[in-house]
Amino acid sequence: MLTPRTSSAVPPPLANASPSNGTAPPVSDSKSAAPNSATRTPVRKRRILVVDDEKNIRLTVQHSLIAADYDVDTAANGAEGLEKFRSSHYDLILMDLRMPQINGIEMLREIREHDKHTAAIVITAYLTIDTLLEAFSLGVSDYIRKPFSPNDVREMVRRVLAREALNVNQPGSGATASLVELSRKALAEQDLPKALDLARQAVERDSNNPDTHAFLGILEHLRGESAAAEQSFHEALLLDPQHQLSRDYLFWIQAKGRM
Repeated sequence: MLTPRTSSAVPPPLANASPSNGTAPPVSDSKSAAPNSATRTPVRKRRILVVDDEKNIRLTVQHSLIAADYDVDTAANGAEGLEKFRSSHYDLILMDLRMPQINGIEMLREIREHDKHTAAIVITAYLTIDTLLEAFSLGVSDYIRKPFSPNDVREMVRRVLAREALNVNQPGSGATASLVELSRKALAEQDLPKALDLARQAVERDSNNPDTHAFLGILEHLRGESAAAEQSFHEALLLDPQHQLSRDYLFWIQAKGRM
């Protein structure tokens, strides 16, 4: 009678068996290792409206901003711009000041009757101090002179939209650049006293920047402090004798004085 042979092979461990030290093996969770893309919330593109009666300007600005991953609409005049604004939401509007039918200032007035918060940048080749001051009084804090480069547009748009994260009541470390950006945001929110206070702090911190002096001059003028405004623009010219905004403002003041 044959005796059955005993196998010396060790059977493989069960898949869920614990190791000999009694510690459970790590469990591979494919869901935690690779998040399900179907559950991710897509990032909303910032929406921008460009309003200019010059087709080449509209297309240049539109293509420049699309390349920076913005969602961009265009309008050929103020009336079309208002129609698009009423029917959609935009994070930022870039508008020419001189347009047929409804110009940039008229368009901006209409917008501010219904919306105090949408950021706005004016585009102009024919900058006059009167229109610039009125634009600033309506919550515009930045402008672009024609001609400009695509990078000029992208950088200004980036700065203006980045201000949304700032809190004008919490200046933080008080760095000069931050104070100026906070001041511009306060102006956009039509809080002129706060904008003026922050701009003065910026000048105190760095008195060698002509742009900061000129921006302070704009705010002082809007506040009715004409003598202080002239002094600020003179300070800007001492730092940069070719500073265009300061030259324009002081020439405008002199022309008004001769009238």
